[in-house]
Amino acid sequence: MTIMMMSLVVTMDQRQAVRREMIQQMEQGATASDVRRLCPIPIHRTTVYRLLKRVEREGEQAFVERRHGHPTKLRGDVLTWVLEYCQSHASASSSELQCLVAERFSLSVSVSQLNRVRAAHGLSRQAPKLRKKRRKRASRLPQDIMNRLGAC
Repeated sequence: MTIMMMSLVVTMDQRQAVRREMIQQMEQGATASDVRRLCPIPIHRTTVYRLLKRVEREGEQAFVERRHGHPTKLRGDVLTWVLEYCQSHASASSSELQCLVAERFSLSVSVSQLNRVRAAHGLSRQAPKLRKKRRKRASRLPQDIMNRLGAC
């Protein structure tokens, strides 16, 4: 394939162009496994065959994006800020981070989503380094009691 995806984010236009190229190669005799192996977007072999059948049935309409999911909340400036904050504050909890994101960006993000993003970028929470507690010394008895004990 001639299309190379350099960024981690793939636009709908890029995805559509890759699909068109995959179908074109399949129509020229390439196998689904070969097409899939060369594809810059991860795609299952069965999905390639489904797309081919849909193109035969619907024509150009088969290339139209049919996703209905919600867009990722953590992107752009928010993602950059979260990653920088996690790098500089490794012991910050995700619930603490959740409050900071809400205050700074007026954005509601779940703790589990923050955990997934942190794990994907290798920035999971590091336990804070605790100092050893010093043992308390036995309290000293008042001097008058000590004197009475010594007098016995």
